[in-house]
Amino acid sequence: MMRRICSFQTYNRHNVLHHRLMSSLSMSKSDGDATSRRRRIAVIGGGASGMFAATAAADASSSSCDVVVFEGTSKTMSKVRISGGGRCNVMHDVTKPLPQILASYPRGNKELRGLFTKRFTPSDAYDWFTARGVELKTEQDGRMFPITDNSQTIIDTITHAAIKAGVEVKTKSKIQSVEWVDSDNNPDCGNFAINVASRSATTTKEESTEYFDAVILATGSFPIGHEIARSLGHKVIKPVPSLFTFDTKELVREGGTFYGLAGLSVQTARLTLTVTEEMKPAGDSEKQPTHINDETASKPKNKKRKKKASTITQEGPLLITHHGISGPATLRLSAFAAREFHAVKYNCEVKLHFCPKFEEQQRRLGSTGGSEDILMDALWEMTRLIPKRRVATGCPLFVTENGENGDTSTNEAPNAPIIPKRLWAALVTHSSVSPDLLWGDASKAIIRSLANSLASFPLQTTGFSSFKEEFVTAGGVFLKE
Repeated sequence: MMRRICSFQTYNRHNVLHHRLMSSLSMSKSDGDATSRRRRIAVIGGGASGMFAATAAADASSSSCDVVVFEGTSKTMSKVRISGGGRCNVMHDVTKPLPQILASYPRGNKELRGLFTKRFTPSDAYDWFTARGVELKTEQDGRMFPITDNSQTIIDTITHAAIKAGVEVKTKSKIQSVEWVDSDNNPDCGNFAINVASRSATTTKEESTEYFDAVILATGSFPIGHEIARSLGHKVIKPVPSLFTFDTKELVREGGTFYGLAGLSVQTARLTLTVTEEMKPAGDSEKQPTHINDETASKPKNKKRKKKASTITQEGPLLITHHGISGPATLRLSAFAAREFHAVKYNCEVKLHFCPKFEEQQRRLGSTGGSEDILMDALWEMTRLIPKRRVATGCPLFVTENGENGDTSTNEAPNAPIIPKRLWAALVTHSSVSPDLLWGDASKAIIRSLANSLASFPLQTTGFSSFKEEFVTAGGVFLKE
């Protein structure tokens, strides 16, 4: 039998607790004897979501419940302290349409839609912080930070809100297990028996059992949270890394295209992963395979037109590292294709488009065709405009227009080349172009080869590197529950 618990993933889910938690507590009260004892709520995990959930639970239950947070380490919200480079990117631009905000979530956007429209909207989150004296600013990419540019501002605000609501926080308290206790045998206590191992500065490890009427899991990717959920009857999807950079050993080793280029960046690049059959989700992932019974399987299948392969694409700044590539475009692709990369053990080919903004600009000016064709036409024009210049000298392509609404779309100097000089030279070599070749002497085959390298550079991933302190995973309690 599955026991009812709350799995709290993000501190943007504040008021939803009032409905679910009060229903749970009402059932608990009616199931036991009708005493007037105070109900108890346990929050396992003292991160941002746990502390925010505890505050919401305490506010929602008024003075009828005691709320206790159990945190295994010596401090709460340690990941908030390092998030956003120590500045804490609190939330998204609240002026953006809700569908656009939801599209930024790799998984769970359908489940969040109801919460964001009926329970706790992005504007509610904004109001929650500003009502407590936090001034927020919106940056160009839509992320919102405190104007102090210090994550401690957010930590202090949530901590003070929890204290004001009467939340009790127990640090250095690791949960060993959570067990369901039949109320008939334990009428004066809650149904959840939580076994805690705690330490203090003056004592050794002490184990105890505390009883609660409701449990909120806010353990993130820590295995203990999944073990607890599974022990209470929930289905748990195996977690896999979901925010990582790509290792490309062949490209960064001596003789590779990216060798010696660590630190160079492209303002806007496009990464595309083609989803192969071996990448498609297995039975234990969020997307369950279609069931085929024996009768259906035995029938001859009509010949159908082959389906077009699906792709996952992300754009943004791209950084070349000593191990491969990083930057927002890489991290976004790793988040949206977490399970696909895991299925092939992070060994697959990703296509890299170095100048999608230039392509968009050319389309606005009337160019047609595929990405390679548009770049081919632009590069072929160089054979007429700069015939005496060497191809390897530097990138001749520029984004000359401003970004949307008249705002400059990059932090670079106006009309700066799309590709840094040394990276351009490396791509010219990759395209089998002689370093001494002049634009006026280039054949169409050579220009086509260079255009292909710019629009569809083959990037073979050989592994991944994660951010150990900000390790993010895809998985956990099945979203349908």
